[in-house]
Amino acid sequence: MEQRNAEVSLSPNRQDQKWAQHVCYALIVILNLSTWIDLNSVWIELPLIYNSTPEGWTLPSILSLIINLANIFPIIVVLIRLRLRERFSEIPYIYTIIIVGVVACLAIGLFWKETLYIFGAQRSYALITAVFALGILDCTSSLVFCDYMRHYKVKYLHAMFLGESFTATIPTLLAVVQGIGGEAKCIQYNSTSPFEPVYSEPRFSVSVFFFLIMGIIIISLVAFVILRTSPIVGLAGAEERINKEECIETCEMLLKFGEDTPAIRKLSITIPKSMTRKEFVIIQWFNVINSGILYGCLPTITTYSMLPYGQRAFYYCSILYPLAYPLAAMLAWFRQTISIFWVSAGSIIGCFICGFIIFIACQSPCPIWADTTHGGVIMVLAWFSSTFILAYVRIASGNNIKLYWKKESGLFYFGFTVQTGIIFGVLPFFLIINVFNLLKDRKPCITYCI
Repeated sequence: MEQRNAEVSLSPNRQDQKWAQHVCYALIVILNLSTWIDLNSVWIELPLIYNSTPEGWTLPSILSLIINLANIFPIIVVLIRLRLRERFSEIPYIYTIIIVGVVACLAIGLFWKETLYIFGAQRSYALITAVFALGILDCTSSLVFCDYMRHYKVKYLHAMFLGESFTATIPTLLAVVQGIGGEAKCIQYNSTSPFEPVYSEPRFSVSVFFFLIMGIIIISLVAFVILRTSPIVGLAGAEERINKEECIETCEMLLKFGEDTPAIRKLSITIPKSMTRKEFVIIQWFNVINSGILYGCLPTITTYSMLPYGQRAFYYCSILYPLAYPLAAMLAWFRQTISIFWVSAGSIIGCFICGFIIFIACQSPCPIWADTTHGGVIMVLAWFSSTFILAYVRIASGNNIKLYWKKESGLFYFGFTVQTGIIFGVLPFFLIINVFNLLKDRKPCITYCI
């Protein structure tokens, strides 16, 4: 009778802990919305932005280079971390990332159309400066947010990846509500004048879009404050702790009873195998290559790979391919880790599809299947599938490191390899597009590919 009463009295505590775990998981998801949602919003709004800027089709490559230049700051953070070691704290960096992200989104919303005559041409100085600030923040977030997750148990790492995946999904949904815009209608005002483009308008402006994104980042800041100041993490039992007494007790049980006891079998499920240094290096190298192609090369050529198939194809690609990341995160929910073989195979397949996209961009303004519906569908599928495959490989690789790599700094360097890959991915295509002018754009209301 007493035992039954004890079980009844314990049940509310278990229910409270389960509720706290759900809240803690949701707060980590919301916190990680601030990692890349601002820069992803810039890419998703490109179909509406590029026509109103003097840079035109070259804008994606210029923004990619600006973001790449911001990678100097993650390198500084790495050096600071190596210097401080155990005294390093990622907390002030996270506060800075979120707060400056709010200010930068406000600046884009107010001034993104503003231009100045700089270096012999009109430049979108306000947009480029704000994107540079966001690049500093978001590139650094790959390091410090991953490092912050070392304080939590492994199941909460998925919350980080899920929140990161929503940084593309939420702007995509907003873009769907906003509606397609930027389609050129060619109008001839009299019989002797040439055709001139008139661009369609969306339901609400680019400025309103970024004000909404600013509000979401403010919510992320509130979530981080709650995680830091409330007892929710403790109630959820979410902190990652190494209990030496439990390890000693486990060893004693192994000596006394062997490995076939129920207690040992239960413990063996929670104690992961270790990852070899060779496996760790292989994962990091693939992370450099995949990040270089997916986050470095491809963003610079979005206009050249999609606009030959029409503004509508560009719009649908901009709102559909970001959905690949959350779908990859959902797959990782059921299949958290993969072997080194599948990391390699997935990377090769994903990079092969990315190579096809690069091949199409290099044929601009008249690639194969240009100005056809089926060509646009193929390109949207190529963008979607490559992002899905490489995003899943990245998530599963991060889970492998969290579970099996014995050193705490593993996730920190996993984030660092992302930024290293982006550096090597952006620079070649910036030179190809803006220095050597090897990729050609299209002018509106002119017939191509006859």
